[in-house]
Amino acid sequence: MNHRQFDGLLRALPTGSRRGLLAALAGGVLASRQSNRAEAGKRKKRKKRKKRQAPLQLNAFGCVDVGKACQGNDTNCCSGICAGKKPKLGEKDTSRCVAHNESTCLAGQHPVACGGAATVTCTTTGQAEGACVTTTGNAPYCFAGGGVCFQCTKDTDCIPFCGPPAACVRCASDCPETGGAVCVGLGFCNNNP
Repeated sequence: MNHRQFDGLLRALPTGSRRGLLAALAGGVLASRQSNRAEAGKRKKRKKRKKRQAPLQLNAFGCVDVGKACQGNDTNCCSGICAGKKPKLGEKDTSRCVAHNESTCLAGQHPVACGGAATVTCTTTGQAEGACVTTTGNAPYCFAGGGVCFQCTKDTDCIPFCGPPAACVRCASDCPETGGAVCVGLGFCNNNP
């Protein structure tokens, strides 16, 4: 319909009807614009919700197990080592907690003295003979020497006692005062940090 046909249609209507029709058309245009704005606002809100990061998967010790996403932050990992960069908002987290000083050990191994099926020997990074244990982050760890009873949850809690390559493990038969929490390392651990 062109503008002349539209004008002809309007003139055919009585005066009061013309005004009513124009008012109704104007109201319809305004309502349509408001509806479009509201819909655009809803789309923006939906997009914002999608940008949240997935929550960390914390274990019973309040830290992230080896192999799990750590948001690029070492302090989230039980091992104290997060490999990968921090994801941007809305990006998939590809960073992962990693083990250290695992040698030939496997997760789940513990010495017989700590309730394991067998004591599995290994060679530490310092070339000393050691034994395999599993850390609070479910990581394999090769330690040599003794341990220190300490209420640890992360490997970094044990560094003051056993040095930088330390680990926090659970040994049910040792350290009843700490619930079996033991700090171990690659050599002698000091009770007084």
